[in-house]
Amino acid sequence: MSPNGRLAYVANRGAGIVTVIDTAVNRTTATIAIPAGPPQYLAFAPDGRRVYVSVFNDERTIAAVAVLDTTNNSVIATIPVRTRPYALAVTPDGSRVYVPNHDSGTVSVIDTASNTVTSEIDVAPNPHWVDFSPDGSRAYTANHESNLISVLDTATDTIIAEIPVGTSPHSVEAHPTRPLVANVNYDSASVSMIDTETQEVVATVPVGRNPQAIAWSADGRFAYTANVYDDTVSVISADTFAVTATIPTGDAPTSVAVLPNGRQAFVSNLNSGTLTVLDLAG
Repeated sequence: MSPNGRLAYVANRGAGIVTVIDTAVNRTTATIAIPAGPPQYLAFAPDGRRVYVSVFNDERTIAAVAVLDTTNNSVIATIPVRTRPYALAVTPDGSRVYVPNHDSGTVSVIDTASNTVTSEIDVAPNPHWVDFSPDGSRAYTANHESNLISVLDTATDTIIAEIPVGTSPHSVEAHPTRPLVANVNYDSASVSMIDTETQEVVATVPVGRNPQAIAWSADGRFAYTANVYDDTVSVISADTFAVTATIPTGDAPTSVAVLPNGRQAFVSNLNSGTLTVLDLAG
């Protein structure tokens, strides 16, 4: 989702394109070919001018980050990284991109001014997702095979804590205002709520089968999980850590993004090639 909420960008790995959707009318306005290979995950720069796309193939012969210029929807750079780059993220100040490389157990750090990798951070096997604290001082990686969340100090790019969670942590997102990080555990059908001041899990919330992604609403009142094999989205209260609603989606929802105004969420459905648009206001 673009920072202003006007556009949704969707990675279509089978088609090798990124689709651009106008969220006001829910229609496709552009398709962008990704010459480097299958696009997998997307991250916007805070100013909305760039989108960073992780690219890899099943054969593990391609591993790169493509950089899109959103003013003309063109690829302006392709940056080699380590094997199978997963869900990358841009620092709040826009200066760097952190890329979790699944097969190498590392995070590549890209300087956005030069579009080059400036460092590599070793983490536990194997990182799937990165997100930052609101002030950008910490990065959190969900390490799928280790059942750990790594906490990185972004000033030094070093690990300062490792937090045990459920089985197969996949996606992690920091709360917009509270010292709280939510993580989905793919193979234990749960969400771990982590207090970032104590670096401990303070609640484990059962959700639908195989949750793969999680997103907070902009106001931080609710978290939404995409549950792949239940074809649902679970809605979790930030106050009670309880599921308050379960919403049907299309076939195999794999990711979820919420508009900044909190009125709608967009859910990508892997097996049906569709997006489900959820009315959160109603």
